[in-house]
Amino acid sequence: MLVLLAVMATPVVGFVPAAHAVGAAACVIGGTITFTAPSGTTGTGVWDISPGLIECNGALNGYRIFGSAPFTGHGTYSALPPAGGPCLHQAGTGMVDYTIMSGAMIFHMRETQRFVLAGGGEFTTPSLRGTMQLAPPYSGDCLTKPLTRATFAAQGLMLWTAPFFFDKSAGGPHGGS
Repeated sequence: MLVLLAVMATPVVGFVPAAHAVGAAACVIGGTITFTAPSGTTGTGVWDISPGLIECNGALNGYRIFGSAPFTGHGTYSALPPAGGPCLHQAGTGMVDYTIMSGAMIFHMRETQRFVLAGGGEFTTPSLRGTMQLAPPYSGDCLTKPLTRATFAAQGLMLWTAPFFFDKSAGGPHGGS
């Protein structure tokens, strides 16, 4: 019976396309984030990460990902209606810039980023997804003056679902499709 099942399943399995998952890494990110409030009572503010550091451990295209490297970012944010307090209820977008190293090469990544923050929150890029938390030291107290600077810590998972290729015109490696 098992032999018959194997013979019947072989043609079906042979036509299933191979999965393109080629890598994953667990990452921790930390650094200083600065917030510049909107000039009026409404509008968008500006955020900036510098200095920052990313450390990942995993594999890409069969090569080990390891080590720590600089992590920076910048973008804009909008205040969300407060849910119990006036401080750091934001949704933002922007760009992050970081480097990861493998046994084969160094990857310099520039990716769009989104986040939602209410003291703690979550972030996403095309490759990274995770959670983040703000921690002291703070500049500002949210009561007498707005929070303008904080330390942040994030942890997430970096996933690649398509092989990377090197695109000289774009200045570095990019995911294929």
